[in-house]
Amino acid sequence: MKEIFGNIFIDERGSLRFVNDFNMRNVLRMYCIEPRKDVVRAWQGHKRETKWFYAAKGRFLVKSVLMEDNKTMAEFQLSDKESRVLEIPGGYYNGFQALEEGSVLMVFSDFGLEESKGDDWRVHLDVLPWV
Repeated sequence: MKEIFGNIFIDERGSLRFVNDFNMRNVLRMYCIEPRKDVVRAWQGHKRETKWFYAAKGRFLVKSVLMEDNKTMAEFQLSDKESRVLEIPGGYYNGFQALEEGSVLMVFSDFGLEESKGDDWRVHLDVLPWV
């Protein structure tokens, strides 16, 4: 996993959030997810696909688990109060939970939709608990 940090510029006109070091050369698609607060959406994994996550609005808890052992876990909090992209490469399951109502998570992928469906691996929360 890799965190790509940006910044926020604020003046009398409002605010500007940016992550200039996020190279989008490999991004093929983008989508936004607006989950209900406290609903856990996990575990979806990809052996080859890379995903990038950005909190467009609100706050999220994002977790990843190494697919080869289902044990090595990392946790990250993403917030619209900071400008940061989280990169989760292939080989990991990922999941997330909105920590505020109305939160919006932007997800970027380096696979097209059909290619992503062919690299889709899932584990139920009963097998791999969120906590």
